[in-house]
Amino acid sequence: MKKLSLFAIIIFASFSSLSAQAIFTSYAFNIEPKDQNTVLQLYKNYFEKHPNKGVTATLYENHFKGEQIATHELVFSGPAELMGAGYDSKSSDAWLLFQSELSKYCKGVSAATGKRISGFGDTSSAIYPVQDVLFVIIKDEDQYKAKFDAFWSKNTSPNTRISFGSVGTRIQDGTTHYIVRSYKDFTTKFTDDIQHAKGYTEMLNSLKDIRTFTTSKTRTVLGKW
Repeated sequence: MKKLSLFAIIIFASFSSLSAQAIFTSYAFNIEPKDQNTVLQLYKNYFEKHPNKGVTATLYENHFKGEQIATHELVFSGPAELMGAGYDSKSSDAWLLFQSELSKYCKGVSAATGKRISGFGDTSSAIYPVQDVLFVIIKDEDQYKAKFDAFWSKNTSPNTRISFGSVGTRIQDGTTHYIVRSYKDFTTKFTDDIQHAKGYTEMLNSLKDIRTFTTSKTRTVLGKW
């Protein structure tokens, strides 16, 4: 994964694993609708032949997004030592060819790094393909985490997951952290009634002085390797 290009791969970790402190790198890019199937096949062909042991690559398509949100993104996630080994390794001829082919269809937008801090919900390996991503500015991480953990450890809805983490590198909008709610399907997302859970409004009110929302999006998983 050394010398990554925004044209080569494309923010945020694969949330099927809820283990804390997982590292992620994310690359966002735009694809014309007519080229999406071609790009998906390129990713599938490469990662099925060249898996990275212990590191997950997840390709997403973004929906319900603002003007500054790219059409697609790819996220690498895994333990720090394995992620580091991947980035330290020499780029293979197959990887360089893969980048070259992707550059014909993908236009790079942004990149990010970060780590997962907390996560709650189903801990199985099942893929929850629909995800709401919120980007936020948090003034006091410890205070936010304490309130986040206290509420979500007891109130995660069936067929959902939630993760909270920090962002190390991102576009210049001030974002420091993210929240991801993952759903089994769109029906679960649209019928989720967490707003009426006991203590939900109180939790939000208790955080309003240390949390500012910057942007949000909904994304779906196109492929995971």
